[in-house]
Amino acid sequence: MSTSESTPAFAIYEPHTIDLAPGSATFVLVPGAGHGAWCYDFVKKILEDAGQEVHALCLPGVGERAAELTVETGHEDHVRSVVDYIVEHDLADVILVGHSYGGTVITGTADRVAERIKRMVYLDAVHPSDGQNMPEAQPLLAYTPVVANAYDNNGVMCNMFDLEETVEFLGLLDGDQAAFARTRLTPHPWKSFTDHLHLTNPEALAAIPKTDIYTDTTIGGLLATGFATVEEAQNSLVIASGHDLMIIEPELTANMLLYVATL
Repeated sequence: MSTSESTPAFAIYEPHTIDLAPGSATFVLVPGAGHGAWCYDFVKKILEDAGQEVHALCLPGVGERAAELTVETGHEDHVRSVVDYIVEHDLADVILVGHSYGGTVITGTADRVAERIKRMVYLDAVHPSDGQNMPEAQPLLAYTPVVANAYDNNGVMCNMFDLEETVEFLGLLDGDQAAFARTRLTPHPWKSFTDHLHLTNPEALAAIPKTDIYTDTTIGGLLATGFATVEEAQNSLVIASGHDLMIIEPELTANMLLYVATL
């Protein structure tokens, strides 16, 4: 896919000066596969230092909740855990953020509690349609073995199993960043990838404003393979980073989220 020199496919995001009063935004941050709430540690602190309310979650069977993993742990468990958290904490006007696989989780969540969601943010994330599972929603994953292949993990089929391949896939090239993730990443339940999303309130979901934040590598790959249009790329925020942008570029990622909160 090509564009004229005067109309680039996308522009790299530059930091904005944000005018957002303390207490103006409530963020709920949902991690991707193999991650826990820990992956948002740096971004969470920056957002909280800016005076905003931040809830970084961990999904059942993964990350800090890895001990909860069973053969039944699936996508519905992940959606329900986020829905329950939002309802139990009586959160409203939520800016719901999902990274990578977390895009499928925030889609299912917003479908259930649309009235509580102000905006959805897909953080280098997958956009599933009704009836799709993770591989169907993002066919490019078939070319990433650490994501596309499942292995037996003490009787539970999981992906994100090879730690070094996972770190490389996430773009964690800095030694300290890689070490931070390497001690915290866990295998991810394969069932959550193969379960299909079933929407119950698609009209309300469609009405929620949405923002895409892509890494330059991801949006470049989507454009090259025809899975994204130039218009979609130009309407997205694009960061020069590896896939784990919230670890690699936490200040810039937080700035983007604060900017989105002003929209």
